[in-house]
Amino acid sequence: MPAIRQRLGSRDLLEYDARYGVLICRECQYAIQKSALQSHLLRHKIYRLERQRLLSSIAELDLLEPDHVPLPTPTSSPIEALPTFSGYCCAAAGCGNLCVSSKRMKRHWSEIHGLSEPPPDFSSFARPVKLQTFFRGTKLRYFEVASSPAGTAGAARLAATDSDGGDEMHDEGHNEERHGHQSSDEQKNGEQWNDAGPSASPRVPTPLGAPSPSSLVDFDLETLTYFHHFITTTSLTLPGAENPQLITHYWKTDFVPQALRRRWLMCGLLAISTCHLAALADNTTIARVYCERSAQFLTGFCVGREETVQRDSGTVTTGVEEEAKAGRQVSCVLSFAHWALAELRLNLGITPEPAAPRQLQSIMTTIQSFEVAHSTRRPAGGSRRLESFANAKRILEMSSSLDAGSIGACSSSHNIPSALLDCLRTLPSRMAEMFGRPDSGRDVLATLSAIAALAECCETSFASDDVGPAWRGMAAWLTKVPDRFNQMVSRRSPAALVVLAHWAAWLVKRAEDCGCWFLKGTAKTILLQIAERLPADDRAVQTLLEGL
Repeated sequence: MPAIRQRLGSRDLLEYDARYGVLICRECQYAIQKSALQSHLLRHKIYRLERQRLLSSIAELDLLEPDHVPLPTPTSSPIEALPTFSGYCCAAAGCGNLCVSSKRMKRHWSEIHGLSEPPPDFSSFARPVKLQTFFRGTKLRYFEVASSPAGTAGAARLAATDSDGGDEMHDEGHNEERHGHQSSDEQKNGEQWNDAGPSASPRVPTPLGAPSPSSLVDFDLETLTYFHHFITTTSLTLPGAENPQLITHYWKTDFVPQALRRRWLMCGLLAISTCHLAALADNTTIARVYCERSAQFLTGFCVGREETVQRDSGTVTTGVEEEAKAGRQVSCVLSFAHWALAELRLNLGITPEPAAPRQLQSIMTTIQSFEVAHSTRRPAGGSRRLESFANAKRILEMSSSLDAGSIGACSSSHNIPSALLDCLRTLPSRMAEMFGRPDSGRDVLATLSAIAALAECCETSFASDDVGPAWRGMAAWLTKVPDRFNQMVSRRSPAALVVLAHWAAWLVKRAEDCGCWFLKGTAKTILLQIAERLPADDRAVQTLLEGL
């Protein structure tokens, strides 16, 4: 048989009171209905294993529905886990209506007892009492309790509401009735997870007591710090639109307002920010905190995104499409951040959240998904392939002219390392020499197209040392290569893997070095996975990868 009062959860967040069959959230200071348990635990960042353990323990308790919960007698001591309010009890014979404010009590006398002008002596029609309630919303029912001795924990939570200024919160938000009579004007979704926007219920519900002046401006400084870091620092490191002028426009001007309207997108924003802070931290204790916070925000993002996708299924509007696009972009960045921080989390002893394995195809698909969301370009084909070949020839010939000292040859290609240009210029002939006569002409064309696209993307990547061009040059290559080349990578064609290795060694590594912190270790991972797919005893293939 359970104890009269039993606390549950790693932080003693919940308290079961067997006398009344209620489960009280000690932080929110009200009882939780059975139907709201899942969402309420998520609000308090209780995830997966711990949530399941808690729900299993709660299932063994005798929880009553709000209408069946017995109420304490007026002489009972206040329930410690609930706030206590200063209120009034109607003095009319047989009435006993309870209100938390004098204003509401005067309205009760006017509406129920027909007294339009209350007597000057307020005490003649109402007596002061101390009140509590188990539930909020439509199930709110006040009950009277005995006054707490001064100095006790219960007295510390008293909410004085005698003045007209303190009445408004209760009058407008809680039209209370005596035992058993439910309020008709309460918000009906007070216990539900809401992603509807600015009017959504707060993550941690505000206690029913009237706030003190200081609590009116209370907010989560830690979360605000993460938000500030995102808009001032992290957003500048994230890949953006193809137009260089729009690099910071999307994340700061478009995405942030969306996140302020949708809680799940805000969780995504905060997850990215805390991942960035973890990557920058030089103290393991601080890094651990950031990693734990990012995991919590990530779960909030994933849960909210899944619910939104299900809700908006079949709905086609500009707003829905923009939210879906933002969700895909955040998901891509978080996938990379998860991979980049995997080693750090392991060293800190933090069990990572499950994610897509860091396999070669997963990495390529994630980058491509992000780039396609920002670009209107299509994979190479027809005239686009000819254009790519022409651009590659121009870049390589211009670099030769610069090497020869030609006057007037000026292009962003002069920023490309000469070793890389020499490597790209000779790569087709070296591959032909090593691999011999190809079996498929289509494979040859796809490989040459990929090399030409690589030369084009080098020009973009080396245009400056900023994160934007470095990312675009790296990511755009995956949208330029033909589908045939991607198929060659999937079937582990040595020719395709050699070209892919050059892309990783030069462009992915450059994006890492230019500030794409979420790509940390990606170039090395790709090269290692390519090495695993190539025959280790094939000297010809290994020669093509020397120096990368």
